[in-house]
Amino acid sequence: MVNKLLFKYFLFFFLSVFISCACASQTVTKDSANEAYEIGAMVQNIQVALKAPNDQQSLQTIINYGTDSRYYMMIRGWLFQELVAVESQLHASKEAKIRAKFQNKSNFLKQAIRAIDLE
Repeated sequence: MVNKLLFKYFLFFFLSVFISCACASQTVTKDSANEAYEIGAMVQNIQVALKAPNDQQSLQTIINYGTDSRYYMMIRGWLFQELVAVESQLHASKEAKIRAKFQNKSNFLKQAIRAIDLE
């Protein structure tokens, strides 16, 4: 008896969630598809920039995207998490060559964060 009642409640709950989600869903417009494409391109460009910390254009790419108020928090959070990971690797490394690579990337990330914070 209790199992049947629970089943009915769960069925009612899932049907109501499904119906509300179906009613709330939007149709994809050309503008929203274009915006999604632009965000995807931005993410890919930032990923490329993070892989080349010695390139001055990399810093400029991050600054250009990071100073856009729509994406500032996302990009700054991303850069901060990258910095935490790089500094963890830096502190765990013993070899001088590897430490220098991580120190270079850490310096780059700190510079990028400072640059977007100051804008």
